[in-house]
Amino acid sequence: MTDAPPDDGSALGDGHVALVTGSTDGIGEQTARNLAETGATVIVHGRDREKGQRLVAELPGDGHAFYEADFTDVSDVRGLANAVVADFDRLDCLVNNAGTMQSDRHLVDVPGSDEGIEMSFAVNHLAPFLLTNLLADRLAATGERRTEERGDASGADADPARVVTVSSDLHRQATLDLEGVRGPDAMDGLDAYNHSKLANVLFTFELARRLPDSVTATCCHPGVSPLTGLARDSSSLMGLGWTAYGYVGGLLGLTDSAAESAETQTYLARSPAVTGVTGAYFDDCERVEPAAAADDRDAQRELWRASVEWLALGDDEAVGVEEGQVVESEQ
Repeated sequence: MTDAPPDDGSALGDGHVALVTGSTDGIGEQTARNLAETGATVIVHGRDREKGQRLVAELPGDGHAFYEADFTDVSDVRGLANAVVADFDRLDCLVNNAGTMQSDRHLVDVPGSDEGIEMSFAVNHLAPFLLTNLLADRLAATGERRTEERGDASGADADPARVVTVSSDLHRQATLDLEGVRGPDAMDGLDAYNHSKLANVLFTFELARRLPDSVTATCCHPGVSPLTGLARDSSSLMGLGWTAYGYVGGLLGLTDSAAESAETQTYLARSPAVTGVTGAYFDDCERVEPAAAADDRDAQRELWRASVEWLALGDDEAVGVEEGQVVESEQ
C-alpha cells in the first residue's frame, strides 16, 4: 500500500448511516471502525453474533447495530435487506466487503437455477448483487436527501449516496465464463475466487450505468492481506498456506495489514474527493484501469442478466428496470 491519503474531511458524519458487510473481523471490521469515527451510524453484518455485538459495543457513538446473515442463503440476504429498510430511514453508503475463498468445490442453491452455483461466486458476487438491488431505492432516496441537506448548508452540488464493492487485482486472472460457475463441474479454488472478483468489477460498471444520479458505484483492490480470515472456510492445507504467506509476507513487506487493506474502501466510502465518481476501479486510493475483461460491455450485460435470472429478481426489484423495460444510461 502507499501512504494513507491526506485527511480531506468526510462525506459521512452525524446522522448518516453506512452498512459494511462482512464486518465482524479483518478488513471489514477495520472499515466499520473507520466509518464510525466520522460520527456515522454503522450497520455491522456477519455470521458471528458474538463478534458482531462486541464490535458494535466498541464503536464510538450511538445507534450502531449488528445483523446476522449467511450470504450462502439467498433468503438470508433478502432478510438483511428487509431489516435495514425497516429499521433505518436512510442509507448513505453500502460497502460490499463480505467474501470467501474456497479450496474445494461447494455448490449453493439459488431460486432461478436447477444447478447449484459455486460458493465463492455466490457469496462474493450474487449476494452483494442481490443486496445492492434490494437496497437501491433506499440509497437513491438518501442520495436525493443528501443533496438537499448539502444544498441547504452550502449551496453545493449533488452529494450522492455510495455503493463500494471490494474486488481484487486477481480479477485480472479471469475471463467471464458463466457456465464455469455452476453445476458439478464448476471451477474451484483460486480460479473460482478470481472469477468472482472479476464479477465484482463487471457488476460495478453495469450498476453505475443503471443507477440514478443520486447514487454512485465504485470498486477497489484492497491489497493483499492473508491474515484477515478470508480463507477460514477453505481446507486446512489452503488455510495454513494462506496464513503462513501472511506472516512471511508481512515480514518481507509483501502483504498488508487489515488497517492498510481497509484504506481504499474507506476512502471511497467517505472521502469528498470522490463525490460523484462512478463506474471506476481504484487501487491504493487512486483510480486505475481494470483488466480488459472487466471493461467488456457485453460481459457486463451478460453477467447482469444471468444474475437477475439465477436470483429470480422481479422487475420491481432490479435496478434499471421500469415497466418491464431495461433502462440504461449511455456512459
